[in-house]
Amino acid sequence: MNIHERLKQLRDELNLTTRAFGAAINMSGGAITNMEKGTRNITERTIRDICREYDVNFDWLTNGIEPMFTDVTSELDINDEVKQLAQQYSLLNDSDRELVKKMINSLAEKSKSP
Repeated sequence: MNIHERLKQLRDELNLTTRAFGAAINMSGGAITNMEKGTRNITERTIRDICREYDVNFDWLTNGIEPMFTDVTSELDINDEVKQLAQQYSLLNDSDRELVKKMINSLAEKSKSP
């Protein structure tokens, strides 16, 4: 698989249109389509923008070396319990995430009061 195919795979994985994917990195949907087809080169800057915006592993996008995404929690100084909670939170739908945020905010407010 080449970089153009991996770009298409990434966009499909993120479930984004070419327009939405491109907008996040200041590119048109047409430019993304042309890169996916291989009719337009993918510059180093574009690769870096994609990796930064979508937490993509640079080695995966450029060379196909797994994993596809970077582990953003690995850079944080958090324990395994918090990492597990973050993983579980990422699996929730939007309404359940909102509920969890409200519960956490409520508990945080309670802990502030004497």
